Amino acid sequence: MAAGAGVFQRSVQMASTLVLMPLLLHVLGVAQFGVWGAASSLAWFSGLVDIGIGTALVTLVARSTATTDNEAARTHIAAALSFGTVIATLMLILAAVSWVLVGRQAGAGPYLIATAGLGLNIPLNSANNVWMGLQKGFVSGFWELVQTLLTLAGLLAAAAITRDVRFYVAIVYGAIVVANAGSLIHLFVVHPELRPRRLAPWAAVRQVIGEGFLLFLLNLSGGLSFLLDNILALHLLEPEALARMTIALRICMSGLGVLVVMAQPLWPAFTEAAESFDPHWIRSRLLRGMALLVGIAAGSSSVLLLFGERLLRLWLHSRLSFDGTLLWTIAAWIVTQAVVRVPSLLLNALSIIRYQIVVTATTTVLALGLKFVLAPYLGVAGMLWASSATILVVTLPAVLWRIGRWHSTPGGLKLPERVVEAELPPVI
Repeated sequence: MAAGAGVFQRSVQMASTLVLMPLLLHVLGVAQFGVWGAASSLAWFSGLVDIGIGTALVTLVARSTATTDNEAARTHIAAALSFGTVIATLMLILAAVSWVLVGRQAGAGPYLIATAGLGLNIPLNSANNVWMGLQKGFVSGFWELVQTLLTLAGLLAAAAITRDVRFYVAIVYGAIVVANAGSLIHLFVVHPELRPRRLAPWAAVRQVIGEGFLLFLLNLSGGLSFLLDNILALHLLEPEALARMTIALRICMSGLGVLVVMAQPLWPAFTEAAESFDPHWIRSRLLRGMALLVGIAAGSSSVLLLFGERLLRLWLHSRLSFDGTLLWTIAAWIVTQAVVRVPSLLLNALSIIRYQIVVTATTTVLALGLKFVLAPYLGVAGMLWASSATILVVTLPAVLWRIGRWHSTPGGLKLPERVVEAELPPVI
């Protein structure tokens, strides 16, 4: 149910993108459209700026509900909200100081608005992770749908009255904040047993920070391999190529979004199976999940290859070109993400995090180096190929080897690494 609701939400999001991209490109022009794309793409860092405390709730809440320990779940949520509020306050102060110091400089406004929006979102986004931990991802999917519709309505209205790119950025982040606030209120109305009754004890905050920080490092090391592409393109490529990168990344992230919502329910399910010591269920879902996700990615990529160039030309009504080489690159990027998604979720559920951090950090360093080498020759395609190639050569073999080692270990689910990492002290 969660996967179906998520796919529907992503479908609406992609339809919204089809409407908005050519309109904004026409209204803002190539240069300002690129600025909007770069500032808006910072929203993809929303899962990173909370240093992982939100993501940690997926595992922590799933473990608590597997043992029907509502008190532990409530304490974890309170700890995440408390520390998230502290981080949000610091980011808002940073945005305010930056506005005073550089706010009048040309081009600074959109990025300061993005910083403030990310800060406000930190504690609010906890609810979506709790819904996932409760295996009710369809609820968070509903609120993401609300966010998509608010963004669509706001940007359409802005296109009719202004060309100031700051308003367009503010609408994107405002929709995120409103939707996540609604999700948090909804959570506490439907599940009053999870409402924090008091400030979380420091021991609980330490536990959430400790587990979350590892996930933060994992997401950061992996996400930087592509989340900085718009920023790098701003410096490495011409304005027209930056606009092309914005469109290409929108397609890539839309595809990745569908893969995420389809696979994400496996994370808490793997966690509960680990608590129940059921390696056979885990193995079967791993294989089925990988096959399903790769099949869907390959099928959708085939459509992109067959009709993408013509559809993009009709869609954008612009002189921006998307030849077959770039479309093949986008298709390969999406399929590559599908291949590693489910194995990575299994390692997350088993709390095999340190190993993943080393692997993804190595992959990202290699990918970033390749981007600087390939971008001058291959442009946007070179930057995307760098991410795909390093994942296939480094990440995929490494995660499959680690899963094989886990499966062959006597006692399997009781790996020492899992116990140690669940009790890590915070790293601040």
